[in-house]
Amino acid sequence: MQNVYYIDNNFIKENASQYILSIRYATDGLSFCVHDPDNKLLVFFFQPFNLEGQDAVIAKVKKIIVEDSLLNLKYKKVFVLPCNKEKMLLPAHAFDKNALPDLYRLCLPPHKNDTLLYRKIKIMESYLVEALPRNFVTFLSSRYPSLCIVNSAYPFIVHSLSHILFNTNHLFVDIYDQYFDLLLTRNNDVLLFNSFSYGSINDIVYYTLNCLQQCNVTPDSVQMTLSGNLVNDPVLSDTLGKYIPNLSILNYALLSQLVRNNELNNSSFIHLLNIHKCE
Repeated sequence: MQNVYYIDNNFIKENASQYILSIRYATDGLSFCVHDPDNKLLVFFFQPFNLEGQDAVIAKVKKIIVEDSLLNLKYKKVFVLPCNKEKMLLPAHAFDKNALPDLYRLCLPPHKNDTLLYRKIKIMESYLVEALPRNFVTFLSSRYPSLCIVNSAYPFIVHSLSHILFNTNHLFVDIYDQYFDLLLTRNNDVLLFNSFSYGSINDIVYYTLNCLQQCNVTPDSVQMTLSGNLVNDPVLSDTLGKYIPNLSILNYALLSQLVRNNELNNSSFIHLLNIHKCE
């Protein structure tokens, strides 16, 4: 797939200080978008790549940020969304900034030169915590004074919890290049949030059904919403549909209307396009 670069006629570089820039990166590419004060999408960019390992991905992200002229403007607010499987969801009552490194190490081993970043998810009174290389955080902070770095799971969780129905089981699955995030709720309560690596569609189906079983939720009683990579793969929807009859696909039709590209899966960019609404 080739690069995608959409710029609305109403985009004015000199007005960048009024705009919001959102950047998302994963092992399969970098994308960014710009919204005006009225939430109108002015810019959308996607550059696909296929890289293994955090160091290679971050090196590529730095190169794009340095070289792309629109990423060097001064924006009102800048969000950066790493798509990393490794993160921790911590209840607000257990959050202690001083004890955070020890709490994080109980779940995940940070690297020597990592720094911990956290963001409160107000809608569920929890903190999303992740580790990123300190020199990369410094690089981003030096370029964007109004920076907010938060894992892509943040807008996924906020968006999902904002669309649940009372007295209903909801299952949300957001698929990335090498892993997927899963959120299971009952009424307004979160039963489970976790991330799973996968190598095939069968892995996604297995982990999804296993989570339902572990939480004593029957597949036919849950409303499932699927987003991200692979949502257009009929094998995935057909296989899940055999077990979970109430299945819907989350998409962003406006992006498809603006960017005429049949290869572009707009569902992969929903949470990038919504992050500025989560504040």
